[in-house]
Amino acid sequence: MIRIDSVTQPNIAGAASSQKAAVSSTFADLLAEEAARLADAAKSKQEEAPTTATATEEKSTVNHRDELMRLLSMSPAELIRYQMLDEMGLTEESLKNLPYEERMKIEEMIREEIERQLGGKEGIGDIASQTL
Repeated sequence: MIRIDSVTQPNIAGAASSQKAAVSSTFADLLAEEAARLADAAKSKQEEAPTTATATEEKSTVNHRDELMRLLSMSPAELIRYQMLDEMGLTEESLKNLPYEERMKIEEMIREEIERQLGGKEGIGDIASQTL
């Protein structure tokens, strides 16, 4: 007859527990490794992103600074002209490419606005002669 003690059963259960513990620790190790790998990948993406953004921001800052300096160097009549063209969605280049009649209408509108804001015809001939 085989006698089953309480001493024998815990050893069997203990062996099963140790196998579960080994599997659990292996799974836990794999999980920790994967989490660490994902964290490293995310960190490297974050480190690369600011470098790219900084270069873009630097170009943007330079462009804004150049644009501001260009606007500050304009005469009042040139600034009015620039603002009106900007409101119309035009540039000097696109204005030059418009048909003659349409361009002349826009030039007249600009001239009238300059006269209205500056209160006279001073400097208008200079701007008109430069653009024609």
